[in-house]
Amino acid sequence: MPRLINTLLGLAAAATFSSAALAWSAHGHRTITYLALDGLPSDAPAWLREKHFRDMIAEQSNEADRWRGLRSDTLKHENDPDHYLDIDVLPQFGLSLDTVPPLRREYLRAMAIAKHVHPEMVEPYDAAKDGARASEWPGFLPHAIAEQYDKVRSSLLTYRTLEAINEPERAHQLELARLNVIHHMGMLSHFVGDAAQPLHTTKHHHGWVGENPAGYTKDYGFHSYIDTAIVELHEFTYASLRPGMTYSRTVTPANPWTDTLDHIRRSNQKVEPLYIMERDGTLKRDAGKAFISERLIDGAETLAALYKAAWESSGPTEQDILSFLKFNNLRSELLPASAHPAPSGPPPAGAASPIGAPATTPAPAK
Repeated sequence: MPRLINTLLGLAAAATFSSAALAWSAHGHRTITYLALDGLPSDAPAWLREKHFRDMIAEQSNEADRWRGLRSDTLKHENDPDHYLDIDVLPQFGLSLDTVPPLRREYLRAMAIAKHVHPEMVEPYDAAKDGARASEWPGFLPHAIAEQYDKVRSSLLTYRTLEAINEPERAHQLELARLNVIHHMGMLSHFVGDAAQPLHTTKHHHGWVGENPAGYTKDYGFHSYIDTAIVELHEFTYASLRPGMTYSRTVTPANPWTDTLDHIRRSNQKVEPLYIMERDGTLKRDAGKAFISERLIDGAETLAALYKAAWESSGPTEQDILSFLKFNNLRSELLPASAHPAPSGPPPAGAASPIGAPATTPAPAK
């Protein structure tokens, strides 16, 4: 049975890597998340420091890669381009990293117009080889980061608003708000981690393409080699990387778009050095260990800064609270009779309790 399981896992991994590039292994994404969570400010919720919830956020950081296992053109079309930005393809559309429009559809419109007006500038796209039409554009990685960051802020705002309201009948809302915070913090971690992997910022993502006078590898498996094999070879762990964290990076809380581009730019500057190290055989040595360590830590530093900024910019105003109450009315006469069924007794021994709820259900009042 173990041999069968290992065989199936190997086939699944091969299928995944052949369809799209991952960034870091699941272990790598989790490690970046744990490191970033250590940078939360002191006034952040205490439950975000509890092992159970840290584990949930870290595991959620891999969800965007798990979507690829469904083999759905619809999901592939929507999801795959969010994992990368081929900066060296942007000039074909009259763009550079600094001139990419911050709004996703404005960016797409600019590229569509450029492709229509100057089709001779854009490399031919073979739709027949891409049924999901997932690789027609250079990618949406900065937009994925920006959008997930605001979703973290929004979920934190809802959580903090409910805490301020502090009404027992909203316990289920507070539980859901915490789960949403966990979800979006994990999703943000994934794309920030992707951006720290240099091969997610270039058209040379699966080996060097085009002219190659320096003799860089053209091996399609180079990407997965960096994501997994090198990380395992150097035995990177939370404990080994934690001493390198400074938590000194800052971002603009209201709109960290420029900070996001800087994060991607730093990674892109490492593309050719990465290929040089592979060619010269130094990736497996101490220099390679230092190189990959810097990339993992850079991802964690940026993520920590975004987490901190999201918390600091999500405090509800009085108007936020009033608006929430206005549009989230819990008046009992407006709810169906089944909305709050009377409890029938205590839960079975060992049953899990909702977040923030008592371990047992009180008996109904007589």
